[in-house]
Amino acid sequence: MAYESLAGVILAGGKSTRMASQDKGLLLFDGQPMALRVALALEGVADVVFINANRNIELYRELGFEVISDVERHHDKGPLSGLFTCLQRVETSHLLVSPCDTPRISTAAFLALQVASIEKPNQIHYLTGESGFHPLHAILPTNAALLKLDGFLEQKNRNSVMAFYEFFGCASVVWGKGEELLNVNTPDELS
Repeated sequence: MAYESLAGVILAGGKSTRMASQDKGLLLFDGQPMALRVALALEGVADVVFINANRNIELYRELGFEVISDVERHHDKGPLSGLFTCLQRVETSHLLVSPCDTPRISTAAFLALQVASIEKPNQIHYLTGESGFHPLHAILPTNAALLKLDGFLEQKNRNSVMAFYEFFGCASVVWGKGEELLNVNTPDELS
């Protein structure tokens, strides 16, 4: 499989339990919704950008992007539910994903993933930095990943993103700008 085209998706479908169940993607960071900040970075590399959300759908649409909600199949598998849904919906050779709660992520970080995927298009590539693995910043070959993920999720208690990547075949892309990988999980981190 060759790298031909790229869809980007912001994963904003979580329950946000550590943020008092507030929808993290809609919370403001430096005056903008976090999901919008991520979407703008994705636009610099992806052919089309979507938001994966399961609540506040209209508010997400107001950000200017199509919203994809999780399908019933595998709906209770955490971030892998969103990944499965988006792999089903996009029509590109590759899918670039990012969580909604990393508002400092840059287009350059996504470009690094794209370059890795162009060089080795049959693998999943994800970011890693000083703070560890960042598996939800990743690029996947769409059709092959969908097929393998469906089988992976059929097995009981298989909800780990990294376990799926290792099952599929993956490689990390080192990103040295750790501040861009800030994951906002508490209200204090919004300022």
